[in-house]
Amino acid sequence: MSAAARARPLRVVVIDDTADLRDLLRLALGRGGYDVVGEAGDGRRGIEVVRELRPDLVLLDLSMPVMDGLEALPSIRRAVPRAKVVVLSGFGATQMSERALAAGADGYVQKGASLDSLLTYVAEVTAGPPAARAPRPLSVVTTPEPTADDTAPVPDADSGATPAPASAGQVSWWQALSLAPMGILELADEPLFRIVFANTTAQRLLGPTATPGTPLGFVSGPLATLVAYHRLDADASFEVELDGGSVRATMRRTGWSVLVFLDSTADDVGLLRRAIATTAHEIRGPVAVICGIAEASDWGESDLEPEVRGRLMGSVARQARMLDSITADLLTAAQVQHGTLRLDLRPVRPRQVIESLVHDRYRGDPDLVVEVRIDDDREVHADALRLEQMVGNLLGNALKYARAPFLVHVRGEGERVCIDVVDHGPGVPEDFRGDLFREFTRASGTVATGTGLGLYVVRTLAEAQHASIAYAPGRYGGSVFTISLAAAQEPLLAESPVEGVGGAVEQ
Repeated sequence: MSAAARARPLRVVVIDDTADLRDLLRLALGRGGYDVVGEAGDGRRGIEVVRELRPDLVLLDLSMPVMDGLEALPSIRRAVPRAKVVVLSGFGATQMSERALAAGADGYVQKGASLDSLLTYVAEVTAGPPAARAPRPLSVVTTPEPTADDTAPVPDADSGATPAPASAGQVSWWQALSLAPMGILELADEPLFRIVFANTTAQRLLGPTATPGTPLGFVSGPLATLVAYHRLDADASFEVELDGGSVRATMRRTGWSVLVFLDSTADDVGLLRRAIATTAHEIRGPVAVICGIAEASDWGESDLEPEVRGRLMGSVARQARMLDSITADLLTAAQVQHGTLRLDLRPVRPRQVIESLVHDRYRGDPDLVVEVRIDDDREVHADALRLEQMVGNLLGNALKYARAPFLVHVRGEGERVCIDVVDHGPGVPEDFRGDLFREFTRASGTVATGTGLGLYVVRTLAEAQHASIAYAPGRYGGSVFTISLAAAQEPLLAESPVEGVGGAVEQ
C-alpha cells in the first residue's frame, strides 16, 4: 500500500453471520487503530458492501447463510484486488486454510484465537504488498488428545447410566428390555411377521411405525425380506440397512415367535464421530465470542463505556444460550440413542412457553423481530421444557437458514393445538424433504453450519409426547414447520385461524 494510504487508518469490512462476533471485532479493530466502515451477515451482502465501500481489509467468515465465504471470495477479490482478505473459520487451519489461500485469501484465522493475536496477525498480513506470501495461518492451540480414561462416561441421574433399583423386583422384564442398548424385536412366526414387541432402541432404528400388530414389511422391507429368507434357520446373523442406520441383525427362534436382535454399535461409532466433528465446529463460534469478551473485559474504561459493556454482556448471554441449546440437543440425542429419554407430560399452555422463550432468547437483538400470534389458548399435553426445546430448535433453524420476518403462530385444529414456525427464506429443497428430520443430515449445498441434530430432536420429542412435526412450503415462499399436540381443554379464544398452508398462516 502507498504511503498516502498508510497515513490514514486502514478501512475494514467485517463479514460474519454472527452479529455478536461482528460487534466484538469492530471494538477490537477500532481499539487497534483500524476503521471498520461496514459489515455484512452473509457472503452475498458482503460482496455488495465491499463493492460500495472499497475497503483496505476484509475479514471474511467461511460458513454463512445465503452465500458462504469461499463462494464470495473470488467476487471480493475482483472488486478490491489490492485489499487484503483474512478468512475467519471455526475449522482448524489444517482443514481449510489451504483451500482459502488457494481461493485468493491473504490469511487465515481460526475462531477462538485471542483478540491480541488476531490484531498482531492482521498487522502482519497488511504490512506486505498485495503479492506477498501470507503468514502462517493463525490457529488455536489445541489440547492433547483424550485418552480412553478421559472419555469414559461418568454415570449420573440424567446420563442414562444403568441405575441401581431401590429394591429387588422393582424393574419388570419389559422395562429391562425397553432400556436395553440393543434393539429387541419380537415377531409372530407367521407369513406377515407381525410385530409383537419392539423396545425403544428397535423403534429408533426402525421408525415410528414399528408398533405391535404392524407387519414387518410395512416397517422395513429389507429386514422383512432377510427374516423371511432365514425363517427356517435355528439362528442366523446378517447385515441390514435400516432408516436408523446400518445394523447387525441376529435371529433366534422361540416356540411360537421369532426374536431379532439389532446391534447398531458400528453405526453408532460413525454417528459419534460425525457428532464430535460437527459439534466441535458449531460450538467454536459462541466460544470465540465469549472468550473474546472475557479478554476485552480487561480493557480500560476509555475503551469500554457502560453502554458497550452492557451490549457485550448481552452477547455473552445470547452465546451462552446457544451453547446450552447445543448441549441440550446432544444430551437428548444420547438419551434417545440409549432408550433413556424421560418426559413429564402434564397440561401446558403453549402461549406461556413461547412468549417466555422469545422474550428470553431474542430480547437483546434489535435487528431481529419474532412475532407471536395466539389464536388458540388451550392447554396441551406436553413436557414444558421439551416443548420449549422443540420451538427453540425450529426458531433457531429458521434464523440460521431463512430470512425474516419470523412468526410463531398458535392455532386450533379440531382436538389438537398446532404451533407453526414460519419464515420467508428459500424453503427446503424438494429432494431433501424426506430426510429433513433424520439425524445428522443436511441438504446438499447447505452453507450454514449446524450439528445436524436440531430437527431430529424435534421429531423425536414430538413422537415421545404423542405429537407430530411436519413441514410445508409457505404459500408465497419460505417454510412452515408445524408441531401438532393433543389439546387438554376447550378453546378459550373464539378467533378463527388465519388462512394459510394447511390452515397454518398466510405468508
